[in-house]
Amino acid sequence: MNTKEISITSINHAYEHSRLMEQKFRDASIVLAILLTGVGFWVMFYALWEYLGRPFPTSYMTQAVDLLAVLMCLAGLRYTSVSWKDLGLMTDNPKKIIKESLIICAISFVILAVIKYVGQLYDPTLFQTEHGFFDIRRFNLYQVAYLFTAFIQEFTARSVMQTNLKRVCATKHKVTYSIIHSSIVFAVFHIEYGIWFMIGAAILSGVLGIIYEKQNTVLGVWIVHWFLGVTAFLFGIINQ
Repeated sequence: MNTKEISITSINHAYEHSRLMEQKFRDASIVLAILLTGVGFWVMFYALWEYLGRPFPTSYMTQAVDLLAVLMCLAGLRYTSVSWKDLGLMTDNPKKIIKESLIICAISFVILAVIKYVGQLYDPTLFQTEHGFFDIRRFNLYQVAYLFTAFIQEFTARSVMQTNLKRVCATKHKVTYSIIHSSIVFAVFHIEYGIWFMIGAAILSGVLGIIYEKQNTVLGVWIVHWFLGVTAFLFGIINQ
C-alpha cells in the first residue's frame, strides 16, 4: 500500500469516525429529550392526580405509566438510530436464560419470605394477608395482566433507557452510569406508591439492570420482574 492509498484510508476512517460521533451526539440529545419529557410529564400528572384527591385508583396510574412507556419506546425507535436488534428482545440461548432466571426467582422467593418473617417479628400486623403467611388466593387476573406490565416496564427501562444511555455515554463507566440513571427514572415512574416503594423500585431496577447486562436480553429480567411483583403481592409486602 503506497502513501496515497494510506492517506485515502485514513481520511475514510476519520470521516466514518466523525459520522459516528455526530450520530452518537444526535442520539444522546434525543434520548435526553425523551427522558426529560417523559419524567417531567409524569411528575406533573402525578401532582394533578394528588391535587384532585386521587380521583382514580393507583392501579390506573400503573396503566397510565405503561402507556407513557410505550410512547417513549416508539419515540426512541422513531427518532434515534437504535434498531430492534439493539433492544435485546431475542436471545440465542433461551433455555439458559430461563434457567438462570428461575434460579434467581427461587432465591428471591426466599429473600421475600425472610423479609416478611423478620418484619412480622417486629410488628405482627405488618404484611398481613387474609389467608396465612403466603396467600395464593390473592392471585387473580391482575397478576396475569401484570405479565404485560412487567414486559413494558422492563422493555422501557432496559431496551430503551439503559441500552440507549450506554450507547451514547462518553464516560469510562458507561454501564454503571446507564444502570444508575435508568434505575432513578424507573423509581420516578413509581412515585404514586410513595418514597419507600420508590427506593425499593430503584434497588430492584439496579439488580435487574445488572442481570440484563449479563444476559443481553429482556427475557430474563421480564420473568424475574413479573415473579417478584406477584410474589411480593402474595406475601402481602405490596398491594395492587
